[in-house]
Amino acid sequence: MPLGSSDPATLQVCPVCKVSITADNQVQFSMGQPGTRARLYARVCQFTQDPACINQDPELIGELTQNDRYEPGQDIVLTPDSSGGS
Repeated sequence: MPLGSSDPATLQVCPVCKVSITADNQVQFSMGQPGTRARLYARVCQFTQDPACINQDPELIGELTQNDRYEPGQDIVLTPDSSGGS
């Protein structure tokens, strides 16, 4: 049987975030659709300071696109508590 992307011999698992990366560089997130190394980097890896992260090589990550990042959220407007309690 040829080695496929689901073959454990070709699967990398990051010891930091536990995400799986197949031989064809498809990232298997814990939830949602599979993604790319660029999406994983934009959402997770760029924030880790752990040298054990397996997704730090710019040549493997590729070019980041706007779709790889999370969309910015809206500002939260805090108002004074009108209940009079402390």
